[in-house]
Amino acid sequence: MEAKNRIEWIDLCKIITMLIVCYDHTIQSIAPEEALKNSFFVGSISFHMPLFMLLSGYFINLEKIRTNKISFFCFLKFKHLMIPAFSWYLILCCLFREIPGVKAALESYWFLSCLFFSFCILAFITKVTTNNLMVFIAACIITYFTPYCYFVKINFLMPFLAMGYWLNKQSKYLNWKFILPILLIYIILYQHWTFEDSVYITPIRFHNFSSIIPISYIAIFRFVIAVTGSLSIIYGCILLTKYFKDNIIIKKLIHYGKYTLCIYTIHFVFIKFLKSIFDKHLWSNEYPLVLFSILISALIVILTLSIASLLRHNYYTRKFLLGEF
Repeated sequence: MEAKNRIEWIDLCKIITMLIVCYDHTIQSIAPEEALKNSFFVGSISFHMPLFMLLSGYFINLEKIRTNKISFFCFLKFKHLMIPAFSWYLILCCLFREIPGVKAALESYWFLSCLFFSFCILAFITKVTTNNLMVFIAACIITYFTPYCYFVKINFLMPFLAMGYWLNKQSKYLNWKFILPILLIYIILYQHWTFEDSVYITPIRFHNFSSIIPISYIAIFRFVIAVTGSLSIIYGCILLTKYFKDNIIIKKLIHYGKYTLCIYTIHFVFIKFLKSIFDKHLWSNEYPLVLFSILISALIVILTLSIASLLRHNYYTRKFLLGEF
């Protein structure tokens, strides 16, 4: 039943994006200074997490959210997203002898925290208005200007949740006549994109009234480049599933696209381990960093899938570590 309801291009898009995320985290852990000189690393940051948020928004059903109690809906999302996030954070603390903290837990798996809080905000707003467009407009405005919404980057990613919802309703735009100019816009914007433009360096945080315009300018630039990059990747995945559906590699990638949540949560154990090694032993430029990072990130993905497969056999580990309630 699950296989019938899945959308193949979305699963393909999820696993490809997850592979990019693993590669970025790997190269950043091995040689952070060298990573900033890597054009693929810097470029992929412009769209990879917004793309995940956009894909999450694609499946939002506001009517269903509206009919549920807020507490019930938020609890469902908490079980699926935050329980595995907190569980793996505690495992990380035990493995690397760190003192756990709530703030650190939310920030360690910041994307899952962001997604959870974004869903909660939408649940509250759906009780105020029955206009679905106004739900997302209100959510974006509220999170953009409310103090501390930069925490776990809610004010940055909420618009992409809205874009995903819009894309589901307007899938007719997923054609080459629309995507080709979108891709060209991304290529042009990419020429001006730097790591300093990323939300990691310049969060959407207003210190005073005069800071609204310059920060908003960067936020708009970030939004446009992320949307154009994400839509380009999405259309590429649509083409791959259309013309290479029977290709063994594509079929495998589509299959593993179902498990991106467990890859995301588990891979941080290996990333933290890598970082602890290369903090003591600096990377030597004698070796090909990109090739090494690709091989290591691929190995990490294989290991995370193997671990997840083992954890799935136990009732409690399946729920608490994989979020499969």
